[in-house]
Amino acid sequence: MFKNKSVFGSKQPILAIALVTTALISGCSEAPKEEVKKEVAQAVKLVAVSDSPDSTIHTFPAEVSAVKTIDVSFEVKGRLQDTNLLTGTLVEKGDVLAKIDPTPFNQLVQEAKARLTQAKRNLDRVSSTYEKQLASQSEMDSAKTNYELAEIALQRAEQDLSYTTLVSPFDAQISERLVDNNSYVTAGQIIARVQDVSRFYFNINVPERIVSRYKSGTPITASAFIISLPERQYELEYVEHDTQPDPTTQTYKVVFAASVKDKNLTPGARAVVEVTIGSQSYGEGVLVPFTSLVGSEDTGFHVWRFNDASGKVESVDVSVLHIEKSYALVTGELLKGEKVVAAGANKMRAGLVVKPYRTER
Repeated sequence: MFKNKSVFGSKQPILAIALVTTALISGCSEAPKEEVKKEVAQAVKLVAVSDSPDSTIHTFPAEVSAVKTIDVSFEVKGRLQDTNLLTGTLVEKGDVLAKIDPTPFNQLVQEAKARLTQAKRNLDRVSSTYEKQLASQSEMDSAKTNYELAEIALQRAEQDLSYTTLVSPFDAQISERLVDNNSYVTAGQIIARVQDVSRFYFNINVPERIVSRYKSGTPITASAFIISLPERQYELEYVEHDTQPDPTTQTYKVVFAASVKDKNLTPGARAVVEVTIGSQSYGEGVLVPFTSLVGSEDTGFHVWRFNDASGKVESVDVSVLHIEKSYALVTGELLKGEKVVAAGANKMRAGLVVKPYRTER
């Protein structure tokens, strides 16, 4: 009987502890849990900030032409004795193109020399007798005139002899031969056409809208390549342009030149010309979409920059230097490559969580 009481009595403290522990655990589990609200990122259109462009490149089809093309001919008549008129060949200034048989012209020179010698002897004789008052003034004048005419005749004969050799007036390419060797030609008859290839012209047609945007003093550079040889580039220099547009196409002809000697360049070749037109300077700055600007001239402007690390937007004050088309040139604490909100910028607020908008495919 005493044994049973001692056993029952030892279990009461253990039961009490268990009940207290259960109550504590139950109380903890019944405490309300805190709810954490996660902000949903708003999808927005982001555009990267870019450098201010310092030039604009335009591409035009072009045709290569010679500086000029002229017809060559003799100033005397005769039979062709020798020609160097192989079509397509290049010749240098002073190279012989063709020759006329000089035999009859050499004979005329010899005759003129003989007449001049005779006229000189006659003048000397008349002068001697005139000093002795044995010849009249008219005889003296006649002897002088005959001598002067003999000199002129010799000069003309020597000049005609020189005309029997036709030389290239400049560095040229033979574009066309119109007579064959041993043909009889007359004075002024065209025997060939030659093209001045000291430089090559690249002719392009520029639309009126581009010409009207060009400002005097704006730097222009140009380069070209032949369609059949695109890997070969030619640096060009400006030559001239038309001031009146073509009435049909409303384009202006502009001419550039390449000062090179290259067998691949031939008049009539098709080419592509790239013209780089420098932009008017408005100062140093970066380009942002016009739609990213928030504010006014009175209150000032700002844009919303996207922070990649936090996913939030932040306001950046900017000064607008120039607006053209859909972009604005601005200055401020913006760097090339940073992204700004380009649509709905006026709905942004500091610290707003956003994500780039992507169209579904």
